[in-house]
Amino acid sequence: MKNFILLCFWALPNLLLLAQPTFHRTYDLTNGASENAFNMVAVEDGVYVNCATWCDEDFTFCPILFKINNSGDSLWHRQYNYELDIFAIFDYTLDSNEEFLHGCGRIQDEDSLPFIVKMNTWGDTLWLKTYYEPYWDVAFDIEQDHEGNLVACVQGGSFGEFSNCTVIKTDQGGNMLWSTTIEDSIDYATVGQLAILNDNSIMLAFYTGLDWSNYGRAYHVAKLTSEGEVEWVRTYDEVDRSDDWPALIAPYPDGGFVTGWAFDTIQQPFVHPDEGPLLRRLDSDGEVIWEYKYLDWRSAGIMNMTVTENGDIVMCGLAPEALIQGDASRAWMARVSGDGELLWKRYFQALAIPSNTLPFNDVAETSDGGLIACSYIHDTYANPIPDPDVWLVKTDADGCITPGCQDSILYVSVEEIPGTGETTLREVFFKAYPNPARGPIQVEFLNAIRYEEPALRLFNLQGQQVLHQRLQRGAQSAELSTSGLPSGLYILQYSSAGQVLQQEKVVKVE
Repeated sequence: MKNFILLCFWALPNLLLLAQPTFHRTYDLTNGASENAFNMVAVEDGVYVNCATWCDEDFTFCPILFKINNSGDSLWHRQYNYELDIFAIFDYTLDSNEEFLHGCGRIQDEDSLPFIVKMNTWGDTLWLKTYYEPYWDVAFDIEQDHEGNLVACVQGGSFGEFSNCTVIKTDQGGNMLWSTTIEDSIDYATVGQLAILNDNSIMLAFYTGLDWSNYGRAYHVAKLTSEGEVEWVRTYDEVDRSDDWPALIAPYPDGGFVTGWAFDTIQQPFVHPDEGPLLRRLDSDGEVIWEYKYLDWRSAGIMNMTVTENGDIVMCGLAPEALIQGDASRAWMARVSGDGELLWKRYFQALAIPSNTLPFNDVAETSDGGLIACSYIHDTYANPIPDPDVWLVKTDADGCITPGCQDSILYVSVEEIPGTGETTLREVFFKAYPNPARGPIQVEFLNAIRYEEPALRLFNLQGQQVLHQRLQRGAQSAELSTSGLPSGLYILQYSSAGQVLQQEKVVKVE
């Protein structure tokens, strides 16, 4: 029995016509242990993926650095276990020459410390340095400025009062240059992300608690000079109630920046927040160029975003209450123009276990102009007990797995690879039955046909075409006559303008 993942989308026309290679795969990096993918760094020859797993029976948390090529093939992965209570890497950045990776995170044995680590492009640790006195400190985000120095944002108490936000800057060897605590963040702050602007000034997005009994919060941005002086701290939104969505920020090519977080689209007392993404594009002084609240997005929390080379903004996250499947959750990805116009959005949902569909934790633009999103997905086909595996979805610039996607609902099948105990993913457009068939084969399309020049073809094992049936756009079913065909195994293909979209094995019996 096959499991299916549902991908629903609504799209506006997009002028990005270049086709990029696409894939969607799961990766079992630890042969059975649970794994998740948190964020990525795209490079010319592939993508580095920051993952984690439970690495022993005591549920010790261990990071994994994983690299794939541009076709999605696994090149290598490294698991890091330093026999500590906690060793977690929360973010990576790549140096401008693509020769080294720098990561940041948290080490805990008896105490908790933020750290920065330098690695080569094979994941070998070159050095690891911790900073200041321990007390619930963790480095959440790291960037490299235009002079090669490292900038990290830290949450904790060793730089001041408990639960504040601090920015630290080191040289290329990890030696501390300065640290600055954002004084306005003392009241139970949670750090978000950093952005380095063209002049090496530093932007930090974070939120502080308002009324924690109702999960209220205020979203802020702080600007620091390259020497660590605070120029200003501004509050952009106060939300009475909110789920735990992060404060996001990214530099924009014109020298400004973009912020993103979730907001309550209902704003009714005693009603659970029904959240949607809120984007703002701002200049380097924090003045709003435009803002956009996506009010038609019900319960779509934003987890991450990136600015593409052409200035578009791509977001990703989780919609906990999808309208299509009742209370089922679904991952999503969307693209917005540099002027704030929504170009398209896509939803991904696991139908076999819909409540366990996890968010896309990160999205990145790949070297060919496509997009890649990361999360994890439960492997319920090969294992009776769900085994979360890393899940990567590579689309073209229009968010399509199959270029030119036109269906309103796309399906992806989770299937076992025979003899391996592993699973693979593929896009599915139709189901054929009965199989084996004594008479006609019924073909049921999962969506009404919208593709150009749709057709079904049947081939024998010698590769000879024995049947060709043109289809009508808008049709949702077809019947294939097997009269006159000898018994045996055949390949059924569904194509559009000569491009094969799906093929299945079918058996004719007497």
